[in-house]
Amino acid sequence: MSDGLPEFTISAAHAAARLQATVTFADSGPGPSTIALYDANEQLLVTLTLTKPCGQIVEGGYLLLTQANGGGDMILASGQAAMGVWATSDGQLVGRGQVTDEAGQGHFKLLGSTGTQLYAGGKAILGETRID
Repeated sequence: MSDGLPEFTISAAHAAARLQATVTFADSGPGPSTIALYDANEQLLVTLTLTKPCGQIVEGGYLLLTQANGGGDMILASGQAAMGVWATSDGQLVGRGQVTDEAGQGHFKLLGSTGTQLYAGGKAILGETRID
């Protein structure tokens, strides 16, 4: 920082507590949380259903989200996934972010593709998606 003060940091225990609170909130609805993937025109392409709990906090200090069906969820419409919206089962927003393939830097990652093109009738599989 230009004012000479050290950067604010939190402890690993505090970071783990925040991640646990995220899991608790995401799983607060009666069912599992979901990630809806939309194209740039906000057309829904697919809804990915997560496990409950929605993932696990790993030693590296992040939450690794897990999809309920390892074989993927049915794609409703063809298009390029651009944005993901993570919500509780009763519709409360957990977070939203960019979608990329696994090589990209997106918040939500798709497995098994180069790019984010999805085809109706196929299956979408969540790649290694980490929440810090």
